[in-house]
Amino acid sequence: MITKLLLLCGGPSEERNISLNSARSVYDHLENEFNIEIIFIDQNMKKFSINGGFLYSNTTNDFDFKLRSEGIDLSEDEFLEKIKSNDIIFPIIHGIFGEDGQIQHILESQGVSFVGSSSNSCNQTYNKKNLDKFITENGYFNIPKLFIDFSSDQNIEEKVSKFFDDNKLSECIIKPIKGGSSFGIFHARNINGAINYLPNAKKYSNIVLEPRCHGKEFTVIVLQNKSKPVALLPTEIEVKDSKNIIFDTRRKYLSTNETHYHCPPRFSKETIDLIRYNAEKLFNLAHASDFLRIDGWLLDNGNIYFSDFNPISGMEQNSFIFQQASKVGLTHKEILNYIIDSCGYRNNLKISRRKIEKNKNVKKVNVIFGGATSERQVSLLSGSNVWLKLSKSSELDVKPYLLFKEDLNLDDDPENFRVAYLPYNMVLNHTVEEILYQCGNNTQDFDNYINDIRESLGLVSTNFEHPKYFSLIEFLEKCKSENAYLFLALHGGFGENGGIQSILERMDIEFNGSRADVSKFCMNKFRTSELINSLNIEKVRSAKHKLLNLLESFDLKNLWNEIKVDLGNKVIVKPNCDGSSSGVVVLENYKDLENYINFTNENRTCINKNTFKHQNNIINMGKNVKELLFEEFIETDRISVLNGKIIRQVKNGWLEFTVGVLEQNGIYHSLNPSITVSESDAVLTVEEKFQGGTGINITPPPSDILDAQLLNFVKENMELISEKVGIKDYCRIDIFVNTISSEIIVIEFNTLPALTPSTVIFQQAAKEINSLSPLDFILKIIQ
Repeated sequence: MITKLLLLCGGPSEERNISLNSARSVYDHLENEFNIEIIFIDQNMKKFSINGGFLYSNTTNDFDFKLRSEGIDLSEDEFLEKIKSNDIIFPIIHGIFGEDGQIQHILESQGVSFVGSSSNSCNQTYNKKNLDKFITENGYFNIPKLFIDFSSDQNIEEKVSKFFDDNKLSECIIKPIKGGSSFGIFHARNINGAINYLPNAKKYSNIVLEPRCHGKEFTVIVLQNKSKPVALLPTEIEVKDSKNIIFDTRRKYLSTNETHYHCPPRFSKETIDLIRYNAEKLFNLAHASDFLRIDGWLLDNGNIYFSDFNPISGMEQNSFIFQQASKVGLTHKEILNYIIDSCGYRNNLKISRRKIEKNKNVKKVNVIFGGATSERQVSLLSGSNVWLKLSKSSELDVKPYLLFKEDLNLDDDPENFRVAYLPYNMVLNHTVEEILYQCGNNTQDFDNYINDIRESLGLVSTNFEHPKYFSLIEFLEKCKSENAYLFLALHGGFGENGGIQSILERMDIEFNGSRADVSKFCMNKFRTSELINSLNIEKVRSAKHKLLNLLESFDLKNLWNEIKVDLGNKVIVKPNCDGSSSGVVVLENYKDLENYINFTNENRTCINKNTFKHQNNIINMGKNVKELLFEEFIETDRISVLNGKIIRQVKNGWLEFTVGVLEQNGIYHSLNPSITVSESDAVLTVEEKFQGGTGINITPPPSDILDAQLLNFVKENMELISEKVGIKDYCRIDIFVNTISSEIIVIEFNTLPALTPSTVIFQQAAKEINSLSPLDFILKIIQ
């Protein structure tokens, strides 16, 4: 009988959206092996039985408001019955309630088997005050700390001043005592900064101040092989921005060059061994079980400081646990099964899995991602996700390949591109640059070392794969000779503008997405906008726009005056021929325009956050931009989700939507559109579009916002426009809809939309009458 596995996710803490990401990964890789049920716990601690489709949302706000209508509301008794009816419980709740021992205490009281450490162990290591005592009492190096309880402590500002004076501090780090490793962390650059932050910190009730560490940060996963802990290879975390040294959620969960992960770390073997030895010892001392992540520092003075314990390590698709496990030859499925088997061994349970056999006659599929555009990191997320999803199919033989240039300044001539076949562990690096760095640094010396770790884990030795390199044409000739389908997970530039598509058509290689002429046409936003208007569809138009050729002479002040007359005082600017998340900025005055054009002419790779109003994050910029497109700024109604309810502040009726469209044999089908919500009130950031745990996409839109008649009007016109443009396979269209006047403004087409783990098009596919899982959706594209 197949083992019944219950996933617990969500929770009341700020980390509930990270929990959603983790649960998605676990479900993705184990759904074919076990009978899985999912219980989601909301912010108010209400429990709901949900299906797997909920997990492909960006955030819990995407579905909080419809849990009662689409989930199953569980009473406390029903919740406990669900727990007792499953063989193994897998709590994947980060932060309070999940890692502090509370949920573990409930599970222990019911006498059920669960993955991870006991309630006592979690409480001892998650609570930073308890952990501080634990570290000191066991003789490990520690740093001074000041613990503050806002409910009872007096003269707090004086205590902070004394802490700075006693320890001769010029800056400090402030954290919640009961909090995970991602949220609520503040870098006070001086004593005034620390004191001024105190009112904001009161929401955490208890905080800790500690000196800023100087050295190299690391994290290490420890697994349990029966009674023996085994530390994997640590990861060194290199934060590139010296002004912002906090390893925050953006750096941890979005592919960004602000951070570089090194695994193996750039430490001596003796240091690596010492970190691993002590991590294993601490695992035992903490009475941890199954798995544990320990964060620490190799300080400049040579001391090793173990700073944080994570009883439930993050499990997003390229999280540390999967990265480090892949370095010793374990796939996502294998490491998750290893942890579950550990739980089974501890509880004397026999684990029974569904057997899946690979068909003998499988179709070859090569997935290519990366590229040389500003969207290459999103492409890496898309490509690795597609590769992992397709690898689950018994009908396919899937291989991952990275497209890259050795010099990003080279033009897009096909001869300037190279392709690397990547072994499993390299795909999980979180940026293209990390992959190329690892390709260029010989890690074969670690193969024997890694086999020693495998032996400690009870695994047999293995021969590790290493990258293989091709010119682009050599790679395509290989695809042709293998009769392989080439899945393009490329975004922007050469990957989406018809460049690679024209070569594939010439070589008669099967690929996904629109043909070369349509891809090239849709990449040109100006031409697409002109076409939309030429169709003369009632109540459908493009945004008012103006094109600027940067190669021609122009007067900047006259340009700004013309823009204001034609488009208004507030406008959107973007490269005319680039991906949808590259270089999009709101301009509100002449100085904004001047700065943006200067950045473009300087070939800036990014615009630092807060350069423009409402710009809360870095904006990636493309290279060698020749044309800029200015568009009217559409002021939308304010949408927010509060306590599971959608709140709309009507301004003029406009809302932003994104719509996926599928094409098969000339038949077009629009998926349900999603309301896209920007927290900045300006434009959607790359985080809100592609980073799990951020952004809100309400799918499908509630009928009191978009009624059935207007919904059908939107879908019919998206199908019509896709047909007129000549879209093949699939696309994503970004639009504005006025729910008062029933007007539609079409912004742009994405002929190779992102397929990251939580991307909106998967949410839309899951909400079809005949629901499509992400794997089913990708297979539908290939078919």
